[in-house]
Amino acid sequence: MIELPWYRTSGKLMTTISDEEFTKIMSSGYFAKRKHKGFIALLYYSAVRKREALRAKKEQFRILDDRVIFEVGKRLKHGMQTPPLNIPLSAPFVDEIVWSIANTEPHHIVWPYNSKTAYNIVRRVFPGYPHYFRLNRITTFFEEGWTIAQVRTWTGLTLNALEFYVGLVDVKRMGESLGRKRKEEPTNERG
Repeated sequence: MIELPWYRTSGKLMTTISDEEFTKIMSSGYFAKRKHKGFIALLYYSAVRKREALRAKKEQFRILDDRVIFEVGKRLKHGMQTPPLNIPLSAPFVDEIVWSIANTEPHHIVWPYNSKTAYNIVRRVFPGYPHYFRLNRITTFFEEGWTIAQVRTWTGLTLNALEFYVGLVDVKRMGESLGRKRKEEPTNERG
């Protein structure tokens, strides 16, 4: 059985949110448990699939002076094994990831939720679904100028899958360029 994201309530979101919007929503949202914040922060920064986060055990994380290192393991959906992901401790709400890890027993899963609970955790706070954070981060990486090879190494996605995300960024930039051309046109004022 193929598990599809739940788009019924929000539709498939195709726009990104900024770090400022993320911080605002995380600061004002309702979280039933503190670990829920850590779960959403991990999805937001890592771009891992919901199930990749839900299977993560305490030992897959290392906390250094300036970052959290996450050994995702072999990626799902025919993905490759990726190098460990580095998430800076200075980023908003990464402390919630650290708290979640610290408050997990050795050899246990950090976020032991089922798929529906994971969806509800996100939906309670954001107008979206867990996979939206993957779309958001990958699209943001391309907007920031990271190469296909670099994003592939971070996400484990195939080149064909990454073409979709590159296309989203290209369409956005193409639309923005239309507005720039109009602003740059000289005015024809008659005197």
